[in-house]
Amino acid sequence: MDLLQGSVNKHFFRYLFPSIGIALSVAIYGFIDTIAIGQGVGPDGAAACAVVLPIFYLSDFIAGMCGVGGSVLMGNARGEKNPDKANAYFTAATVMGGVLIAIIWILGMVFQDQFYVLFGADDVIFPIAKEYGSILFVFLPCMAAVVFLDLFIRADGSPRITLISTLIGAGINIVGDYVLVFPLNMGMRGAAIATVAASVFQALFLITFILMKKTKLKLVKPLKWIKAFRRIASTGFGSAIGALSIMVVSLIANNQIMTYLGDTALAIYGILATISATFMDIFVGVGESVQPLASQNYGAGKNDRCIKALYIGLKTTALLGLVFAAICMIFPNQTMWLFVDMTPEITEMAPYILRVYCASYLPMAINVFMVFYLQSVGQRHKATIISLSRGLVTSSALLLLFPIFFGGDGIWWAVLAAEIITLIITIIFTIISKKALR
Repeated sequence: MDLLQGSVNKHFFRYLFPSIGIALSVAIYGFIDTIAIGQGVGPDGAAACAVVLPIFYLSDFIAGMCGVGGSVLMGNARGEKNPDKANAYFTAATVMGGVLIAIIWILGMVFQDQFYVLFGADDVIFPIAKEYGSILFVFLPCMAAVVFLDLFIRADGSPRITLISTLIGAGINIVGDYVLVFPLNMGMRGAAIATVAASVFQALFLITFILMKKTKLKLVKPLKWIKAFRRIASTGFGSAIGALSIMVVSLIANNQIMTYLGDTALAIYGILATISATFMDIFVGVGESVQPLASQNYGAGKNDRCIKALYIGLKTTALLGLVFAAICMIFPNQTMWLFVDMTPEITEMAPYILRVYCASYLPMAINVFMVFYLQSVGQRHKATIISLSRGLVTSSALLLLFPIFFGGDGIWWAVLAAEIITLIITIIFTIISKKALR
């Protein structure tokens, strides 16, 4: 499809529906895993999910750095009508991603016990978390490859292929979770096997699709490897630092929750983390729907079409953020009931936590979307600042400070305050970017 011609709205929705479909399919992964663990293992299993969840962000970090950076530059090159340059960025991103995956995989396998303790596992939660996480670490390269290939195949113009692979993978995960966790009573290990089996299938499916020459993606030798690596890293840094920031926030939040509130609150947070990751995937899906459209038109100098893509993307993501926040705030106990056996302690604590924490979904939606948009139109430094504000700077600082003054409840208010502060920065950058494009 030619993204430089025709209706911007029509192109956006052609990418949006597969992207949202992929996000929802990925959501099913997390939802079914968390439901199976929460119902099959109990609150301790839900708490272990909060400890293990950062493993997924490791794969997002790799894919964000290399996949987002490479696919945006590939889109810019195609907008310039330079296919050789586009394929050179694909090749450089593939090599760079392979090296990063190998380094992080080896370190994760060697230091995984320390990883669980670092993210808040105590003597009760540690063995449960390791039972699940040890299998995820083994297949970390496969999980990262799926996200990486999704980004390039979607940017190449085949979003339906990534949707099909994700739907089939979700089906494998759902059936595997049910069979392995309940009839076979394999607990956390069964849920992990179901997840990695789905990832293996997806990776093989996407690699086969490329090898069958169904795409324009080709491996060619870049003229300047180091320059290509540097540009990919700087372009994808905003997305990568976003994943890394979530890991840092999880580390601080998990340990603060265990210090001020205990295992029950960590179990609630484990479920909240799954819900939030799901909604964030959807917000990312909106950003990725705009990314090919904005990057190619920016490369071709058609800035008016970039601004149209900005407007429709903002409206869509803001509406989704408002809906998700309203559902969780109006039905807090019903939301928790889906995932875990409602003990008296969870029934008492959950409503307040969800109503404060989930109010952050509206500003979060806009912040996440704008990272992807700004990367697409050459504003990568602004995208990086937004990602850093959400995680390593504002969120981390407030998570450390608020509990000192407001006790355990300050943890949930810190998340909301960080997103609002970041939203103010995002609005300023959006106005500046729009003026620059005009």
